[in-house]
Amino acid sequence: MDFGKFGSEVFNSEEKIIYSITKKFKFWKWKMVFTIKDNKENVLNLISQNNRKTIYSIDINEITYEIKTHYKKKKSIFKNGTKIAELDESFSNENFKECIKLQLLDKKDLEICFLLFSCLKIGDTEQSSKAILTSQKQLEPNQEPWS
Repeated sequence: MDFGKFGSEVFNSEEKIIYSITKKFKFWKWKMVFTIKDNKENVLNLISQNNRKTIYSIDINEITYEIKTHYKKKKSIFKNGTKIAELDESFSNENFKECIKLQLLDKKDLEICFLLFSCLKIGDTEQSSKAILTSQKQLEPNQEPWS
């Protein structure tokens, strides 16, 4: 990988690559861009929409998906402006530290939600949560929190 690039691959249950993802920071545009290539060689771009890198957007087959990062390690995924999923990584119990709670409106959206979430996890480390996000105030408010 070139300087400033990170990559990842997403596999299906048969251990075949279904997506290849490259994360790169575009200095001249001050945007984070995830280039996603599927197994049919189609290329999509998930692009940060603000300088804080808390909102990302991607257009797939005339549908706009958006993922927003909230405080308390939560993320929301929107499809054409309607919330379709919420992810919660905020488990404090030691037995569930490696778990993520996912709530979906429709199971047909599971693959895209997993893909978008996987993009944001590239290069993420748990060495110090302060190094990853300096201030919770800079995150997006969760207008419609799901319990």
